[in-house]
Amino acid sequence: MNQINGYPPQRSISFLPLLLIGLSFVGGYFFHQYQVSGEIFSNPIDLIQSSSNQAKEPAGFDKFWQVWDLIQKRYLDSKSITEKSMVDGAISGLVASLGDPYTSYFTTEENTNFKDGLEGLYEGIGAQLGFKDNQLAIIAPMDDTPALKAGIRAGDFIVAVDDESTTGWSVEQAVNKIRGKAGTTVTLTIVRGSFEPIKISIERQQIQIPAVRLTWRDGNIAQIRVLRFGSDTNAEWDKVVGEIASKNATGIVLDVRNNPGGLLDAAIHLGSEFFDSGVIVKRQSVDETIELDVDHRCRFCSIKTVVLINEGSASASEILAGALQARGRAKLIGVTSFGKGTVQEAVDLSEGAAVHITTAKWLLPNDQNIHKVGLTPDYEVKIDDTMVTGPYDDSVIDPQLQKALEVIRQ
Repeated sequence: MNQINGYPPQRSISFLPLLLIGLSFVGGYFFHQYQVSGEIFSNPIDLIQSSSNQAKEPAGFDKFWQVWDLIQKRYLDSKSITEKSMVDGAISGLVASLGDPYTSYFTTEENTNFKDGLEGLYEGIGAQLGFKDNQLAIIAPMDDTPALKAGIRAGDFIVAVDDESTTGWSVEQAVNKIRGKAGTTVTLTIVRGSFEPIKISIERQQIQIPAVRLTWRDGNIAQIRVLRFGSDTNAEWDKVVGEIASKNATGIVLDVRNNPGGLLDAAIHLGSEFFDSGVIVKRQSVDETIELDVDHRCRFCSIKTVVLINEGSASASEILAGALQARGRAKLIGVTSFGKGTVQEAVDLSEGAAVHITTAKWLLPNDQNIHKVGLTPDYEVKIDDTMVTGPYDDSVIDPQLQKALEVIRQ
C-alpha cells in the first residue's frame, strides 16, 4: 500500500463515496487501522486522552449523562435496550452533527459489511446509494445484479421502501431496510426524471462482483470495464493488460461508468498504465498538499484511449478519468460524473467498529477540484430515459460506447 504523509503501510486508502444498498457498506475512505506516533489505539477513549494533557468532558456533557440515566430509569421499554446500542446511537448522533454525509460511524456489523463490499462480496440487490440534490438516490446499479436487471438506473430517487416513506432517512437507515438475505424481496418506489413514481420489486441475491472485465470490440479495440477499486483490482488489471499487450490492441475504451470508487492505490496503479511519469492525483489537507505520482512503467502509453463516464462514476473513478483528461491523455465520453472530491479516513475502533471522517480533499493534476461538480465529458452523450425504463436488456444499443468506438476509429 502507498505510504501517504508518513503514515504506515497498513493504512490502505480508498475514495468510495457511497453505501451499497441491500448489500454492504461502501464509502470514500482511508481504510486502515489508526496509528499515532507509532502507538496503536484500540480504545477511542485512549485516543481522546492522548490528545490532551488532562482528559476532561466537553462543556455541557452533564446533559448527556442526565439523558442516559433518564432513559435507563424512565423509558417504558427500557429492558429492550442495551448499553451497547445506546453507545452506538450516541456516537452516530455525534458524527451526524457534523452535517457531512461522508463522515459516518460504522457499527461492528456495518464495518464488516463495508470491508466485504470492497472485495465485491454482496448479499442483496446490487446498487450504490447516496444523496442527490439532498434526496435519497441510486448512484449506480452494479453490472449483472438484481437491481440492474429489474430496471433500477443511476439517478433514480428512492421515495419509499416497502411502502414506507424515505423522507428524513439517513443512508444507514436505507441500507438497513433494503439489505437482506438472498431469496427475499424488497420493493422500491422510485422517481425517474419526469416520469410518475413506479414500484420495482427486486429479489435479493448472493453477488460476487469482479473488479475488471475485458471485452473486444471491432476485433482489436479493448473495452476495459473497471467495476470497483478493491484489493484484488491490481492483480485482475495486470492480467487484462497482459492479454491486451499480447493481441496488439489498436485502441482502449476505459469504462468506469457506474463505478463508485475504491482504494486509491488501485486508482494510481491503473492510472500509471497511461503515463510514463508525473502526477495522478493530489491530496490537499489543512496543512499540506501531497502529489501522488505514477507507481510503475506504463504499458498503454502509446495506445489511443477514451474514457466512458456517467453520473454513477465517482471518487476513485473520477481520479482515474480526471487524470487522463487533465493531462491530455484521453477524451471523456458520456455525461457529467458524480462529483466526489473529499477524502475520508477509516479509523478502526474497539469491537470491530469504525469511524470514517473527512480529513482532506483531492485535486486533479491541474489542481481542479471536482467536488459537487463532477467531470465534464469532452463528448456529451446521454442515454434517453425511455431507453432504460424497463428491465436491463443487452440488446439495447449503447450510444456512449458507440461514440467511444467512433472516436477511437478516427
